[in-house]
Amino acid sequence: MSGKRQHFIPMFLQEGFASHKVGDKAFTWVYRKDRPAFNTNIINVGVEGLFYTQEQDTLVDDLITKAEAPLSGLVEALKNSGPGDISDSRIPELIAHLEFRTRHLRQVVLQTGGYLVSRLVDFLADQEAFIRYLERKFRNDPSIIRKPLSEELAKQALPQSMLEPMMEMADPFIPIFMAQLKPILPKMAVELRSSLPGKLNEAVKSGHISALKQTSPPQVRIQRYKNLAYSILSIQDDKLILGDSAVLFRVEGAKPYKVLLEKGDVLSAVFLPLSPGSALVGSRENFFPFAPDLRQAIARCSLEYFIAHKNCDENNHLKEQIGEDAYLLTKEQMEEIIAELINK
Repeated sequence: MSGKRQHFIPMFLQEGFASHKVGDKAFTWVYRKDRPAFNTNIINVGVEGLFYTQEQDTLVDDLITKAEAPLSGLVEALKNSGPGDISDSRIPELIAHLEFRTRHLRQVVLQTGGYLVSRLVDFLADQEAFIRYLERKFRNDPSIIRKPLSEELAKQALPQSMLEPMMEMADPFIPIFMAQLKPILPKMAVELRSSLPGKLNEAVKSGHISALKQTSPPQVRIQRYKNLAYSILSIQDDKLILGDSAVLFRVEGAKPYKVLLEKGDVLSAVFLPLSPGSALVGSRENFFPFAPDLRQAIARCSLEYFIAHKNCDENNHLKEQIGEDAYLLTKEQMEEIIAELINK
């Protein structure tokens, strides 16, 4: 077990972007969008307390710690390799391991889920709009009432022939029910705003840990990356950076770079920065992996920060783009989902 401070970006990868070392301690420059760059020990970077631990359950942390030893050796060997093609059966596992353990996965789900929940609570707090929505749902979908009534009749061993008369009896009471519900809605919204964020955070963490327990990393992802041809790419001017999700995928479509590969994505290439002057690249057949915009793509797909081996004006300008392409859904796309839900 690695302890309470658990790295979602392994230190063996961050060491490739060290600005300097003091004994066995490596330091790096951290760039965040909203503050000046700062230099710190990598033990303080890409880390969160009990990230892989839930209550007293340390199984996932133990599994990840165990996996890191051989993967660390692989990364060291890759960093020492010269430019050109490379073959190692452990590379697909390395890519899948880094992708699946990342904090980015949780934060994207939390951001998306949190925004949708917040907007739905806002809708609940709008008494007039929410009551109109409920009335429309009751009128357009009688099964909302019919199903629980039918289940209650069955539970009481009463004939289903009573269902239609009961439905007719219930209809005049809908406006009365709505009138009683209306003044309660603002209080419900306040309570939900207070309780839901914590519950959502717990649910997302629990889901991620549960998935990591089942298989870490998933074999389906490892198999996907076995179909790529790998090489070491030399980076001019030693200016490569490392994002806060480590791996970066190039896919077909309007949004070419992303850090979380979805089922329907057509994968062209995967990039793993190893040092300021080199990156591991896996690419499909007939795809040339040259990426002149790689540094910008890493910054834009980083959620909160990236690290680099030096502090320079170029990196300080680049940090302004952090987070631009970090999320699966844009605000506009999430608003479309909300509009579709409340207008049904």
